[in-house]
Amino acid sequence: MAEIYAIAQVPPEISAYGMARYSRSHASLRESLLALSQEKAERFLNTFYFAYGHASIADLAHIALAIENISLLAAMDVVNEPLWDGQERSTRYQTFAQHAYYTPSEAGSDYHHQIAALYSLYQELAQVANQALTERFPPPPSMKDEAYQRTIRARALDVARYALPLATLTSLGQITNARVLERQIARLLTSPWPEVQDIGRGMKRAVTEAKPFNLAAAQAVQQGAPAMVDDDAPVAPTLIKHADADGYRLRLSRRVAAIVAEFFPGETLASPTVEIWPLRDAVEDLVAGIVYEHAHLSYGEILQRLRSLGPRLQQEILDEILALRGAHDPWPDVMRQRPLIVDTVIDVGAFRDINRHRRLDKIVQPLEPRMGFAVPPEMLEMGVGQRFEQVLDAHYRSLAQQPPLVQGYLLPLAHRRRALLRMDWPEAAYLIELRSRSSGHFSYRRWANDLYRALAATWPTLVRHIRVTPFEAFDPFER
Repeated sequence: MAEIYAIAQVPPEISAYGMARYSRSHASLRESLLALSQEKAERFLNTFYFAYGHASIADLAHIALAIENISLLAAMDVVNEPLWDGQERSTRYQTFAQHAYYTPSEAGSDYHHQIAALYSLYQELAQVANQALTERFPPPPSMKDEAYQRTIRARALDVARYALPLATLTSLGQITNARVLERQIARLLTSPWPEVQDIGRGMKRAVTEAKPFNLAAAQAVQQGAPAMVDDDAPVAPTLIKHADADGYRLRLSRRVAAIVAEFFPGETLASPTVEIWPLRDAVEDLVAGIVYEHAHLSYGEILQRLRSLGPRLQQEILDEILALRGAHDPWPDVMRQRPLIVDTVIDVGAFRDINRHRRLDKIVQPLEPRMGFAVPPEMLEMGVGQRFEQVLDAHYRSLAQQPPLVQGYLLPLAHRRRALLRMDWPEAAYLIELRSRSSGHFSYRRWANDLYRALAATWPTLVRHIRVTPFEAFDPFER
């Protein structure tokens, strides 16, 4: 008869060791764990994980991390993992204080004035939106005043967040297995942003060197209980110790940047849009995905230029890129393929929400101030759209005086960003059904409806099974 039991209070590496022993021992997990120690786990992992390359062992060690007081800009990179589980501070349920922002080392004194101007606009938008929404949507008879005020405040912050600079500090918690964490750290260490590199190094130290936060011990101290054993050992001293910058990613970035400069110069600036490109030619899409990440062109423009280069040169580019791989380097993530390819320009606030979808393969172009910013119709209806546009027009003109690694932090959540999203039909349906709901932010609700219409133009018999919530069907009190 099957015997099933839960496991608790086991350090990640010992848990991974115990479960990995199933393939090498007749012992139960209880017996394996009782016989184990961190020292034995380290010897086992050094042999089977590093020496023999049994990478799946790291999938068994799950690690929880708090990553606090990082910029919104950096957080977008941290969460961009397909197997990532976590939560980030919400711009809807928390008011972001003016003093809490990241300052890059290259920033001058004018940086702080520019940040202050955006926070002032944020506070102004929050007040105007709160008043406008209160007048437009009186409380339902059955709703308590506290719940009503909380709901209206959340909707008002949905408007105000457009002014939040990407320097704004946020915090997140994540749970990943050790293999994902190792890959995540390697990716962060190759970022062009110094802050993101520092976060990668901090994550590595947190699991390989630092004493973890022990909840049971902390609660005992808090309650004045007798002293208990507080394990000072780091949670993953072995599995993550070799995490380093991704050399292939660095080589790839340098080479592709040169290819883009030669064959794909220029930029395509566009208003928010959704364009569907069904996968038709595998080689063409593989090369286009490589180019897209470093270019400032739409996917359609990249395809057009690729076709003008001809199949032979396309193949040469692909061969050159894959020849850069080391012995243990996987194919680049940007070469993942799905049947539906969506090229989109969307405001960064809405992108952050879409960025957390795990079954969505994303290629994101660099932040480019010339892409401009979105002015949502909701602001125009509230009579604050012109004011918002005037302030941001002046703000964007001032960005030209800042170094590139400073400009990114001064961009607001209203900033437009181009991204290529690859997905299958179940994910497209899930995205549309979830993000079109009345409870969601109006920006990604509008985007989800645009995606639905773009799909319907080609596959009307398929999309009729997607349970889309029309944008006009809005209930401000739906949660």
